[in-house]
Amino acid sequence: MNVSDNSSQFCVVHPATSATQIGLTVAYFIVFCLALLGNSLVIYVVHRHPKLRTTFNMLIVNMAASDILDVLTAVPLSVTYLFEGLKWFSGAVGVFLCKFLPFLACLSIGSSVLTLTVMTFDRYLAVVHTMKRPLSPRITTVAITLTWVISGAIFATELHKYTVINDFGQTLCVSRWVEDLEESHKMEMCEMVFRFLLLYMVPLLAMACLYSKIVLHMWNRRAPGEHIDKNHQHIERQKRKVVTMLVTIVTLFAICWLPAHVNHFLFTFNLPLFSCLPTSLIFTLYFWTHANTAINPCLYLIFNESFREGFKHQVYNRLSTRKYSGRDRLSSARFDTTSHTSLATNKHGSRRGTGTFDTQL
Repeated sequence: MNVSDNSSQFCVVHPATSATQIGLTVAYFIVFCLALLGNSLVIYVVHRHPKLRTTFNMLIVNMAASDILDVLTAVPLSVTYLFEGLKWFSGAVGVFLCKFLPFLACLSIGSSVLTLTVMTFDRYLAVVHTMKRPLSPRITTVAITLTWVISGAIFATELHKYTVINDFGQTLCVSRWVEDLEESHKMEMCEMVFRFLLLYMVPLLAMACLYSKIVLHMWNRRAPGEHIDKNHQHIERQKRKVVTMLVTIVTLFAICWLPAHVNHFLFTFNLPLFSCLPTSLIFTLYFWTHANTAINPCLYLIFNESFREGFKHQVYNRLSTRKYSGRDRLSSARFDTTSHTSLATNKHGSRRGTGTFDTQL
């Protein structure tokens, strides 16, 4: 990039190199497959095992659904932008996709953040306030519904501001509040700050506060010399694993999304500086935000013994079903051959026993 001597001037922005395009496309493909497969298996395992249908696992299923929606919308958008920039296609379908793909991608992000917050509150009740019952199935269902409704309300503006325009003979999908570009930019700045506070900073601070109380409570829970039976020890270990899993998920979510928020703020508040960043760096930082969707299913398997057992059970059942179905087909084929030979030799009485015996061998 060429930088002007005047700091207020923009840098010359070059498109992504072929190496960056190929490398990130392969990386996005891997993330897409892992996220789609892993999160789908999480939903399937919970659905197939009644013992796993707890209120907490309902929240994990909602998180998995959000991650699936993210890879189905954000990954295609990111790869398209990697190669074509803002170029789009015209027509009613083009307008529809220009509005709804960004909206659905943002919807999944908002739902993920709010679901993590609800999961943290649920664990807070389960660990710190043991006399109080954690979220009931009914309240959990309401909470899950609200994560989507609130997220949809916050990002409904995407449906308004994204539009298809024709610029110097090229069809582009752009974000524009109003026709006046300066006024539109001011509205973008207000929206950016509002979303950052509401769906990143405030939830993370709330979760950090609750997890601090959880950790302090678990640290001070057992008095010196106090006897704890094995069953109670097992329950405490399970709680620690769940809390550790959630802290890891929240930490990785914060780390993965922080660079994207930095990019968004630079683009909105300091476009000259943003234009001076290497193009490959910008695209790579955005990639890590969506790679988070493939990490979460791995964390469920690492920290949650119930999910590991559920996965093993499903794999074992699949292999056993194939094995026995293969045996059944072989046995059926042998039975059909034996029956056919027996019928044939019945017409030749002198060869009936020998024919049947040979076929069975």
